[in-house]
Amino acid sequence: MAACTLNFPMLMTARILQGAGTGIALPLMFNIILEQSPKSKIGMLMGVGGMVVAVAPALGPTVGGLVGTFMPWRWIFVILLPFLFVSLVCGLKTIHQVTPTEETHINPLHVLCLAVGFVCFVFALDRGGSAVTAVSNGDTSATTQCVIAVVLLLIAMAALLVFAWVSHRAFSPLVRLTVLRSVKFRWHLLAYVLLQFVTIGYGYMIPNASQLGFGASVLAAGVVLLPGALLGAASAPVSGSLLDKFGPVRPMFTAMIVGLLGTVLMAAFIGAGSSMVMFGLWYFVYMLGFSMCFANTMTCGMAVLPPELKADGNALFNTFQQLSGAVATTVMAVFLGVAQAGHGSARDAESVTATQSGAHWGFVFLAVVMACAMLANLRAFASKR
Repeated sequence: MAACTLNFPMLMTARILQGAGTGIALPLMFNIILEQSPKSKIGMLMGVGGMVVAVAPALGPTVGGLVGTFMPWRWIFVILLPFLFVSLVCGLKTIHQVTPTEETHINPLHVLCLAVGFVCFVFALDRGGSAVTAVSNGDTSATTQCVIAVVLLLIAMAALLVFAWVSHRAFSPLVRLTVLRSVKFRWHLLAYVLLQFVTIGYGYMIPNASQLGFGASVLAAGVVLLPGALLGAASAPVSGSLLDKFGPVRPMFTAMIVGLLGTVLMAAFIGAGSSMVMFGLWYFVYMLGFSMCFANTMTCGMAVLPPELKADGNALFNTFQQLSGAVATTVMAVFLGVAQAGHGSARDAESVTATQSGAHWGFVFLAVVMACAMLANLRAFASKR
């Protein structure tokens, strides 16, 4: 549908279908790994699964840059079709139901509350950013945008509170929130969400800032992420093997220190006159650390849950991972939008300088988020419960 799209609503519908399929497939992949893997290899195999989640968004800008340079934009969807077909064939041949199925029912109210809560939260951030941009421009619509953002945020909070209440009372809830009683699980979940935020934030900020603030072409802006993405693909399974061999603490904290170093270097040294090589180098350092701790964070969080709650914990990891990506894109767009407000049109000297400033503060924010992710994992390992 996306490849044949005629207008924006049709494209949006296609993207919603793609998101629904991914949202079902990814948690099932991790469930299969957790249920069917030998215990001695679960770290390595979770690393392979985490590699899929972590590297795909990093490869996206590279593929987009290649398609945008050499092909019509619809070809980005055409190119995906053979991969999806091969995945379908492989899945039909290899995926087996090893445990008996059970009669269960999905409560539409639970799904509606989650959908309304998450969508309103993301749009509240977007409207809040528009309000700040309007204030910077002296636009009279700032008050309206601010009111809309507050209303959307209140709706999001109300919907999520209703979801928590009905889940607590339901015999068969969509997600059993009792998994959050585990202190270790909660902190590993937070670290996982923050790590995803940083990666998706880089995936948005680097290509956009490269083109609008540093004069890179579409192709160069996409390719600059490729070395780091390939490194992440190679490192993720290795990180799982290290976890199986040495336990989680030493491999994960060595990796998180490297990832934090990459974000700090990006924030400190990217500025006026920076080259694409600098972007690629610091992103490479970050991806080395990120890929060695991202999947392991999920593995450690899932390890503290009893078998009957693993599917629910897996669902929370994947749900908040998707939400984190949407929030990261919105927040990074706000950093650029606020910086560019009132500084002329794109490619003007004033706008270029403003974009560089917005990118710098966006990178500083990502470094802070990375530090918080590291502290969250530290808190999880320090907990006795």
